[in-house]
Amino acid sequence: MMEILSDWKKIQFEEILDLYNAVGWEAYTQNPESLERAFSNSTYVIIARVDECVVGLARSISDEVSIHYLQDILVHPEFQKKGIGRKLLNLMLERFENVRTHMILTDDEEKQLKFYESLGYKNTRGLKKVPLNTFVKMKGVELC
Repeated sequence: MMEILSDWKKIQFEEILDLYNAVGWEAYTQNPESLERAFSNSTYVIIARVDECVVGLARSISDEVSIHYLQDILVHPEFQKKGIGRKLLNLMLERFENVRTHMILTDDEEKQLKFYESLGYKNTRGLKKVPLNTFVKMKGVELC
């Protein structure tokens, strides 16, 4: 049975690193101290566990009024397509239900786009009624 923890400090951080590695996000685990600091500075983190094993997590940053940014949502490959990601995202949306804008920056992969669109998110590329631009600047990454 799945359990959701809202206090990530109750588990070994090594389990979180293992999850990031399992989904192929090794860039996050090259400097574990930085990732742990990012967790400490996050507004809200929830962890999904099955049989005492970390199988998913979601991490957000917010001012609790106007903006909620979903920084990370990960589900271990062996547990994908079981509703865990949807559950984590819905719990995040409940937690920040009074916030006006919810944002996600994600890779341009079809399965990710479909996942977020199925939950009511709109890709800014296709907005017509509300012209909206998203700008990004990333340290150490050549974007053009």
